[in-house]
Amino acid sequence: MRIIRNFLFFIFLFFLSLNFNNYSLAHMKGTFISKDEAEKRSLELGCEGIHKNHDKWMPCKNEKELHIYLRK
Repeated sequence: MRIIRNFLFFIFLFFLSLNFNNYSLAHMKGTFISKDEAEKRSLELGCEGIHKNHDKWMPCKNEKELHIYLRK
């Protein structure tokens, strides 16, 4: 029984790590150094506006919307 529980826990961690990797990848694909690049990508994605995140520019009006468009 303990072996099965450990195995299920390992499977859970594996799928959890896949989810984080997809989130990180989507985030990296959506950051730009210039406003112009972010605006161009925003038009390509079909979302409106851009926003700033630290020292990078990102398409769409906020990060939540950006992740929705990146996963389409």
